[in-house]
Amino acid sequence: MEIAHRRLNRVDILTVTGRVDAASAPKLKQQVETLFGEGRYRIVLDLAGLGYISSPGLRILIEARKRARDWKITDLEGGDIRIANLPPKIKEVFDLTGFTSLFEFYSDTVEAVGSF
Repeated sequence: MEIAHRRLNRVDILTVTGRVDAASAPKLKQQVETLFGEGRYRIVLDLAGLGYISSPGLRILIEARKRARDWKITDLEGGDIRIANLPPKIKEVFDLTGFTSLFEFYSDTVEAVGSF
């Protein structure tokens, strides 16, 4: 798994490629935890290059979403994890696990960043 990070003014973009499995999920968790440690709670995950995600990877996403949403500036503005460019094969996994209803999905990173 590879993770590329791009910091914008109000949002961080993590581009995840390859496989997120039991061996690589801790690397993704560490990257997200680093951002949270810096007070960065608005994250777009660009998953266009993601080929596989296991249950430990899904667990990282759920935990990150909960923690991001717990951070609030005001009642109307706070943190979140948004997903861009979800491949159809990975969308099937999200559908089967019920995760589709938990996240906001966007067809490209520009749209996802603009949603914050």
